[in-house]
Amino acid sequence: MSTAGGPPGRLGGGLRRALVSHPAIKRRGRRALARLIRFVARPRAALPGGRPEHLDLGLLAARTDELNRAAERYFARIEHPEYLLGKPFTETEDFARRLFDLGVLFHALRLSPHDVVLDLGAGTCWVSHFLNRYGCKTISVDVSATALRLGRELFERDPATRWDVGPEFLVYDGHRIPLPDGSCDRIVLVDAFHHLPNPEEILHELARLLPEGGIVAMAEPGEGHSQAEAALREVEETGVLENEVILSEVEAMARGAGFTEVALLPLSLGAAREIPIAGLGGEAESEALLDLWLAVHRSPYYVVLHKGPWVRTTRAPGTLDAGIELLAPAGPLRAAPGEELALRLRVTNRGDTRWLATAVERPGWTRLGVHLYREGGEPPGELLDFDWLRVALPADLEPGGEATLDAVLPPLEEPGDYRLAFDLVAEWVSWFAARGSRPLEARLVVAPAGSG
Repeated sequence: MSTAGGPPGRLGGGLRRALVSHPAIKRRGRRALARLIRFVARPRAALPGGRPEHLDLGLLAARTDELNRAAERYFARIEHPEYLLGKPFTETEDFARRLFDLGVLFHALRLSPHDVVLDLGAGTCWVSHFLNRYGCKTISVDVSATALRLGRELFERDPATRWDVGPEFLVYDGHRIPLPDGSCDRIVLVDAFHHLPNPEEILHELARLLPEGGIVAMAEPGEGHSQAEAALREVEETGVLENEVILSEVEAMARGAGFTEVALLPLSLGAAREIPIAGLGGEAESEALLDLWLAVHRSPYYVVLHKGPWVRTTRAPGTLDAGIELLAPAGPLRAAPGEELALRLRVTNRGDTRWLATAVERPGWTRLGVHLYREGGEPPGELLDFDWLRVALPADLEPGGEATLDAVLPPLEEPGDYRLAFDLVAEWVSWFAARGSRPLEARLVVAPAGSG
């Protein structure tokens, strides 16, 4: 698998240039730089000596049902679950790392409130609960019904749980996740992928559940985890699977499943160390940078899978800029009292954000809106109805795209001059005008037929 920014065997060009130009690296010479490049950019195709025989992927896949039953037995035998229900706060030695893991993953997922997030291998659902408090609709999925029962109890204990976003707790058979295609915006796995006996099969499932632009982010133990003393003891005592995560294998399986980009976030909380302010730009900073990169292979892996390119949407917009043109009728807008008036308009997406027309009744659902004002009179320019009309877009609109809309203005009974302001709105997020887009304004005259 490639390291961040470059193919296997090569350090990413941006990082290489940054290191070569770093004053401290220059002072220490190319020997330190070469040491870093050789170590970080080395291909990680397999463990020394190859994958352990008992962890052969074909053999593990054949044992999927057996190993999943072991996971249920693990949770069912727990007599005092308070430790699990208190995670991550009860993990006194790993508390900071757990929070760091979540920060990295949530950042990589580019989350927004009301995203539908599948938490695979959710266990007692503590990660789901963090996401729920942020406002995401969570679907906690696990092979263990007991674990999910405890997870629901965790949600029920907290009076701040967001039941309004509809959290779900879903047992699956370890093979197929019973959800429709494209039904999840994001998928997160925290210390779960290395427990899967059939990772290739599950990666196909994850790709199926995501729409184009969907993201998977996972935090997994680093190289050699399956042979560590603690992992071997866990297998012996509980029968659960402690698999090995080999990055080149993950990449090959993920691409075969339909993911278009597989990336590693080279971050390590364990390797971070304090640098005296006086040492910035000197040898201490150089050593800290080297230590960080050299520690990546021993640290938890933060792996990110992309299904197609990520594009900003109106759920978490960037630039919202709409061009709005009135195509018909030609000339001034006129209607008789009580008469509807048909319009045709063209809207153009001049920003960098996909307008979500199909996200019906969800934040980011984008429609054309019309504000109604009285023109003249007392008080002048009085707002009569801010939400006078909504007009649906025919489909999601990409940056640079345009769409033609047909609208019917509601009848107005009172004769007079009115002003209409046409603007786009990402429902429950923002009107475009609030982000700097210019509305289209038009005058409407309501008068009996034949009057001047």
